[in-house]
Amino acid sequence: MRHSTLLVPMDDQGGIWSAEVDGIRWLLAFSDEKLMAAFAKNGSDADLGMRQPGTSEEEGKQIWDHRKVMGWKLLDFVVPAAGRPCGVALDAGTDDGKVLPPVAGIVPDRATADAYAANGGRTRSR
Repeated sequence: MRHSTLLVPMDDQGGIWSAEVDGIRWLLAFSDEKLMAAFAKNGSDADLGMRQPGTSEEEGKQIWDHRKVMGWKLLDFVVPAAGRPCGVALDAGTDDGKVLPPVAGIVPDRATADAYAANGGRTRSR
């Protein structure tokens, strides 16, 4: 995943579309447009604290606004910038979906859930 280009849906305010579950912010990322479209059609759930995804028209159909991001940039830069425990839900709603939680070995040490807890909910400096 770190060396893959991922599709990250944007919300209706121009931020990365995410969900809050049990005190952890989860960024949604998809490995291709087909999986993102399937989630858009079948799997989005308003009960997860999500804003509405941004949408646009393309060739007569409505699609989610999204950006292409390298997996390593998402984990190493975007997750720590959240300023709170944050993980990545990759290909949510599919049989091959994966969760990458905010733990050592996945996100930078300063952005782990343990680091936030040890610092009273604040980000450790680099």
